[in-house]
Amino acid sequence: MKNFLIYCLFFVSILTYGQNKITGSVADQEGMALPGATVIIQNTNIGVSTDFDGNFEIEVDKGQILEFSYIGYMTQEVTVGDSDNINVNLQSDNELDEVVVTSLGFKVLKDQQGSSSSVVSTDAVVRSGEPTLLNSLSGKAAGVQIRRVTGDPGVGSTMRIRGANTISGASDPLFIVDGVPMNNSSNYNSADGRGSRSGGVSNGSRINDLNPSDIASIEVLKGASAAAVWGSRAANGVVVITTKEGQSGEAKITFSSSYSFDEVSERIPMQSDWGQGRSGSYSPTRAEAWGDYIPERTGGADVFNTSGQFFTALDGTVYYPITDKNSKELFVEKNWDNAMQIGSVLQNDLTVSGGTDNQKYFFSLSNLSQEGIVRGSDYDRTNLRFNYNAKLNDVISLSNKMAYTYSITNRIQQSSNTAGIMLGLLRTPPDFDNEDYIGTYTSSSGVESQNRHRSYRRYLGNSQNPIYNNPGWTVNEQTSRATVNRFTATPQVTITPVNWLQIIGRGNIDFADDRRTTLYPVGSAGSAFNNGAFYESEIAQRQYSFDLIGRATTELTSDISLTSTLGWSLNDRKYNRNSGSVTGFLVDSQKETTSLNSAAEATGFSNYRTFRKSNRGYAVLNFDMFDQLYVNFSGGLESSSTVNGTFFYPSVDLAWNFTESVLDSSFLSFGKLRGSWGKVGVQPSPHQFQTLAEGGFSYSSYSDPIAIDSFGGGFRLDNNLGNPNLEPEIKTEWEIGADLRFLNDDLTFGFTYYDNIIEGILLDVSLSPSSGFSTQYGNFGSMTNNGIELDLGWNAIKKDDFKLSTSINWSKNTNEVTDLFGTETINLSPGASVSSRAIVGEQLGVLFGTGSKTNPDGSLLLDENGFPQITPSPIILGDPNPEWRAGLGLNLNYKKLRLNVVVEHSEGGDFMPRTLWVLHRFGTTTATSNRVTLSQDLVNYRGNTVSAGTTVRGNIRDFGAGPVLLDENWYRTGIGGGFGDNQAYNFGVYDATFTKVRELSLSYLFDGNGLNTILGLDSVLLTATARNLININNVPGIDPETNQYGVGNALGLDYFTNPQTRSVLFTAAFNF
Repeated sequence: MKNFLIYCLFFVSILTYGQNKITGSVADQEGMALPGATVIIQNTNIGVSTDFDGNFEIEVDKGQILEFSYIGYMTQEVTVGDSDNINVNLQSDNELDEVVVTSLGFKVLKDQQGSSSSVVSTDAVVRSGEPTLLNSLSGKAAGVQIRRVTGDPGVGSTMRIRGANTISGASDPLFIVDGVPMNNSSNYNSADGRGSRSGGVSNGSRINDLNPSDIASIEVLKGASAAAVWGSRAANGVVVITTKEGQSGEAKITFSSSYSFDEVSERIPMQSDWGQGRSGSYSPTRAEAWGDYIPERTGGADVFNTSGQFFTALDGTVYYPITDKNSKELFVEKNWDNAMQIGSVLQNDLTVSGGTDNQKYFFSLSNLSQEGIVRGSDYDRTNLRFNYNAKLNDVISLSNKMAYTYSITNRIQQSSNTAGIMLGLLRTPPDFDNEDYIGTYTSSSGVESQNRHRSYRRYLGNSQNPIYNNPGWTVNEQTSRATVNRFTATPQVTITPVNWLQIIGRGNIDFADDRRTTLYPVGSAGSAFNNGAFYESEIAQRQYSFDLIGRATTELTSDISLTSTLGWSLNDRKYNRNSGSVTGFLVDSQKETTSLNSAAEATGFSNYRTFRKSNRGYAVLNFDMFDQLYVNFSGGLESSSTVNGTFFYPSVDLAWNFTESVLDSSFLSFGKLRGSWGKVGVQPSPHQFQTLAEGGFSYSSYSDPIAIDSFGGGFRLDNNLGNPNLEPEIKTEWEIGADLRFLNDDLTFGFTYYDNIIEGILLDVSLSPSSGFSTQYGNFGSMTNNGIELDLGWNAIKKDDFKLSTSINWSKNTNEVTDLFGTETINLSPGASVSSRAIVGEQLGVLFGTGSKTNPDGSLLLDENGFPQITPSPIILGDPNPEWRAGLGLNLNYKKLRLNVVVEHSEGGDFMPRTLWVLHRFGTTTATSNRVTLSQDLVNYRGNTVSAGTTVRGNIRDFGAGPVLLDENWYRTGIGGGFGDNQAYNFGVYDATFTKVRELSLSYLFDGNGLNTILGLDSVLLTATARNLININNVPGIDPETNQYGVGNALGLDYFTNPQTRSVLFTAAFNF
């Protein structure tokens, strides 16, 4: 027996002679570990798989070749030498995006998932050069809609995944960054003086705090089954973002710098033929430009009355009352240039990454400095990030991802706001010069008033109230600043006691402080601001998260494996806002201080706080059967401080790779059928269980209004009745689809059909007055969505020096509001004459306002003169939701030259630019500047007949009973232009279809030994990019993506909203 053992040991020693134990890791090109990657000795069946951290260990002879492979990545070969450690970074294969990241942050194979998702290339995000993250996603994923609110610096955008999923709640998806939720609030409120959604400054979103250059991967999870573990926060979909990590080896340094030129993408055509005034007569104090015909003026100098009042500008120019208007001078372009400019963005990014086998780091420093297209608007953001990974031993590894963001911005008032820039600019007649907006007014008696605001309706500054702001005052005197400090940290410990088990403890803190100050100097337009107003708010948001996760892989049989995940999560969110205001300045000062009026009745203070805490237990089971059938189950049990009880969110998805067993075809290289079902939700607003008390209230329905603060303060019950039975909104969704790849994966096709119902939608509904309350918040609504998503990709040419690929995505979503608890409509855009509403039987956000009466056959019901008649009450005017959307991507590589194109198309939907409609009344656009000599007698809206041969200002239109004259009586005093609920707004609705070239970029790579020898550089990449270069739409001078109501559920409205941009960007990236 002893001899036998000796012989065995001798035999084994012979077999293992020359073998080395090799350890190492496998990661992707960004340094992210690839668990489950295959490491095999070439031409043998000997191999291993990497563990959860991408690590492996294998015995191999020196000189043998190891093959490293992973689905979706190119196989890499390494010859074993003297080193006993090999670290490999695999490159993506044809950008098939086969590897995806789950909502818990784990990497899995997309081919094994039954739910649908879209991966957006981080190269494409960075290449677009967009200052904010969301805008860089436009047109790059099916079923994902990005709506840009305005072109203001740092402004937020609306992101919808598979249509609208709630009515009054937040519309944005849940953002998961490095495995934890990220705060993405916009924080609209009326206490900081920035105005409301309908009129004020545009707000940013906290996702803008994230530097796109720090991102390693972005994935959009669309189906409920993919996001069910996040329960009541995932009804709007989930966006999973992973930031970059370091790579072992010498420090790798990259520095990039980009500079863009931004301009207004579209301008409303303004008229330059008709002067200030009404009824064809010049008047320097009228609001409109329905005055005299400028080309028929004498052309000499104006005649003034110099014996009385006058205005002296800062440069000494004196303005006297005009008695005769003779000058033909026009100021349309000058006024525009004094308000708008060529904007710019300068961004510099520095990254350093490196480390050893056991310690890796990634460091980045970035600064973005933006000057907006509106003068005075700016945005400056500095990002600092440090990501660190350490492997303490074979069992324990640590990581921490820390980021700090500092941003400061100044935004300009806009929209439904007499202190806004576009309202004053676009209503200004073409013969008024806005340049001297501030100076000294001297009355006829010689009394001087300094710092007077001069506007086109107060051209001498003879009243403190300018009615509308001069744009110069808006951009130079008013300020609305926001300063944000934000810090996030995500520490994680990973314990791998055995190779089949992984235990993760992951924490997160997210602290954001937002200080806002808004100043309206004395003389600003608006009753609330005319005597001066200063507002200040301090917003503090704190979020704490902790997850404990266990993950295990088990071989149930030789053909069936199971990956089990069990987790518990705690989330704590706190919001605190302190706001103060001072109105009615005692001195005319532009200092931002509360000392401008210390009287109690002139000052205000408010505090608003919310607290939310939730915890979840969840489990995920992933079955792999025969390498072709994959079934995934998940369930989350959640309790929250905002709901009564606990709620369970289950899901299941199934994927079958039928090409593994049923079909073997050289044409079809891969085929998968998939289906999924799941539930997700929306949490109620906090503190709605009980009927709360409120202070600071007033009663204004009396002839002598009273405020409780004038009597020492007090409290009363809130008008909203508490609801102790609140539950989350529940979205139940199922989907089916297929993923196919043809011609050795060169041609790919994906199809998805989904259907969901959202029940228990949270709404404020009106109560009977006898209840003693006006409203109650509760689960009162329901809504449905269904749609189709298509994805097509084609690697048309694959040669060493020439590659051409293209991708197309197409999606269609149909939405219907099915129940509002008896409420007729819910207004999503308060304060607008044409509103965006929720109405049973319609898609969410339909346009609602007065229109024209119609006959049963749909034709217009006309009066005796052939003109339309106003409906007695508002009607549905249109639907802003598009019929379908599509994106086209084209990538061409020729040697070291790369061309990239992204085109987005949105078909159908309606858009109501009330800017254009109201400007009909003011007569400042080319739509009302037509001058025509009549060839026949025509009747105008007042019923007067204008004889043939008469030259008039107006348009001729046939509404169905013969041609009629649309003159000043139609546009200014009739129903064809103006305010309120007495307008035929149906004639102002436009088709919202648009086609945009979102991105057109050209890059060239310089590399080679000479570059390294001379400059110490590995490579230099130069890129020129055009953003939104081409914009084809049906709306004159306004981008149909513009949204007056900012980030939210209201759609399809514009009212003097700041314009959108198009840009040209130049980037240089240096790799050391």
